Amino acid sequence: MNKYTETHFHKKTRRNLLALAICGSLYSAVLSADTGSLQRLKNFSLEELADVEITITGKSQQRLRDIPAAVYVLSKEQIRDSTATNIPDLLRLVPGLHVAQMDANKWTVSSRGFSSRITNKLLVMIDGRSIYSPLFGGVMWDQQNIMLEDIERIEVVRGPGGTVWGANAVNGVINIISKHADDTQGSLASVLIGTEKNIVSLRQGGKAASGVSYRFYAKHRDHEESASLDGSSATDDWQDSQLGFRVDWSASKNQQLTLQGDIYQGDLSERITVPSTATAGFTEPLDDKIKTKGANLIGKWQQTNDEGDSQHLQVYLDHVQREQWIISERRSIFDIDYQYSQGDYGLHRFMFGIGYRYTTDKLPAGNLSIGQVRFFTPEKRTDHLFNAFIQDEIALVENRLWLTVGTKLETNQYTGLELQPNLRLRWKLAENQLAWASISKAIRTPSRAETDGFVMFNLVPVEPAPIGLVVQGSSNLKSETLLAYELGYRFELSKNLMFDATIFYQDYDDLVSFESVYIGPVQDPAAPPSVLVNILQAQNELEGSTYGLEASMVWSPVTRFNLVANYSYLEVEISPKNSSLDEDSEVQELRSPRHQFNITSNYQFESGIKLSLIGRHVGSVQGGAAYTELDSNLQWQLNDEVQLTLIGRNLLDSSHPEVLPAFFPTEKTEIEREFYIKLDWAFN
Repeated sequence: MNKYTETHFHKKTRRNLLALAICGSLYSAVLSADTGSLQRLKNFSLEELADVEITITGKSQQRLRDIPAAVYVLSKEQIRDSTATNIPDLLRLVPGLHVAQMDANKWTVSSRGFSSRITNKLLVMIDGRSIYSPLFGGVMWDQQNIMLEDIERIEVVRGPGGTVWGANAVNGVINIISKHADDTQGSLASVLIGTEKNIVSLRQGGKAASGVSYRFYAKHRDHEESASLDGSSATDDWQDSQLGFRVDWSASKNQQLTLQGDIYQGDLSERITVPSTATAGFTEPLDDKIKTKGANLIGKWQQTNDEGDSQHLQVYLDHVQREQWIISERRSIFDIDYQYSQGDYGLHRFMFGIGYRYTTDKLPAGNLSIGQVRFFTPEKRTDHLFNAFIQDEIALVENRLWLTVGTKLETNQYTGLELQPNLRLRWKLAENQLAWASISKAIRTPSRAETDGFVMFNLVPVEPAPIGLVVQGSSNLKSETLLAYELGYRFELSKNLMFDATIFYQDYDDLVSFESVYIGPVQDPAAPPSVLVNILQAQNELEGSTYGLEASMVWSPVTRFNLVANYSYLEVEISPKNSSLDEDSEVQELRSPRHQFNITSNYQFESGIKLSLIGRHVGSVQGGAAYTELDSNLQWQLNDEVQLTLIGRNLLDSSHPEVLPAFFPTEKTEIEREFYIKLDWAFN
């Protein structure tokens, strides 16, 4: 047992003892509790699931069973029964999404291919607030720390959603919906202690006046470092805290007002290899300390009338700061969005929307004296985004056949005016069967780094002089484009069995490549001496396609038991255009698994105990072999107030790698088996 392993073992032992002590101290409160507000364990009903109204496909409420898109909803019951302690692990349950953990604080989450640390073709929102980064594209998952207990559902659309949501909704859209304040009344204390992490969450809900409800929450999580392949510490431990609130006001029967916000800060670690001319190998390891913090505020107004017309206005402010070796970022966003949806008007159901987004950022240059080569030109930038969309659903055959046509118009300061049209046909074959087909265009606009950046991410030790690999942006970049073709079928065989399948073909053009435009000595006199550079400039010199199948099935033969099974098959083909010498296209094809399968079973015992088993198989990717894992969740409803949960993750292997690290060269890490205990105590 090496020094790290021994220390790690003693830490885990102490935490396990602490878990027992905490549970023992709360046991008297458990025994004396007579009434409370903790929801009784139950399985979700298939009928309730099919009838749930979601907004992700058209921004207006539609029943899940009627939506002509590859849509999937994670219900609050599925979230509660999962073994996840963060959003990425929850998304492992969605068919067609590839989720892989790089180390203790990094994940890749992608839809229909193009998996990477920065998956820039998937738009993610929390209550309609975009968390897609304009800097690199993609989502910084380590900055998302909302209480899972406060999530009502997670709506996911696989495939393009640009007509409704705009640029960057290329391969999918995710919207995380939080609960109404009416549904989080009373107090909740949640404590999770495990072998790899500790999480404490507190929430208080109440009513301020007639029609006004509120909640406040606080959450802190502390995660241990993961292990490198040789068993040593990967130095990637982290901790973060978040505070937030939500107020809901039913101003009248048909009007709802919502105000909510969050503030957070985090401290993360990672070990990276950085350029250095002071060593023989021209590189050296660095334990980077990452600092994150931010705040957001959202205001919403919704109004409906008896004819089915509705209006929705949303305004949000978002501020983020991030400090690490590769980047120093300050960013503020103001966004306003209005939508009007008309009820049935003859054969038509019409909707339109307009929006505006203001973004300002500051990206300071790096410290050249320590090899931190990064520049953004300009260092400060302000961007304006204007958008409008229009959509009409036409009933071609009453209660049988509908055609949806629409488009999104956007104007941005990178590529100008962009158009994203959409055509969908929905055919109700029978009361319990729906077939649909679609043709859609979506675009991904260039990120700030791809247009304005100059960053050296590696120094290769070769003779006669080391070569620095530099990525340089280009102001001539065009938007990446997608033309997608989809066919879907949804079948409710009975009240106990539901089946959903989608086949798709997606054709991409003008994908970003990185072409070598200069190899030679450093021309900056402030740069280290005797170093060559290979400048790789962003250009639109790749094209490609993806095609595949996504299927899901939900079966509930008896009230106490249900089973959910998902399967996806994916092929990715990417090739260079013209005279491109980009070698990353072949690697991109290997970053997403060809086959994925997961199955979840839930059984509710009469004694107040519920057992959930989650098995998953993920095909091989670059840097990770295919693997099969099993998670378990055992919930014990001790009374109306207290619930105890015992969870095990990755039970089939002590550890396994899932994907290669990103950006700067780092040690490859493994995802370890873990156990934890969670106690939820709800009281008035």
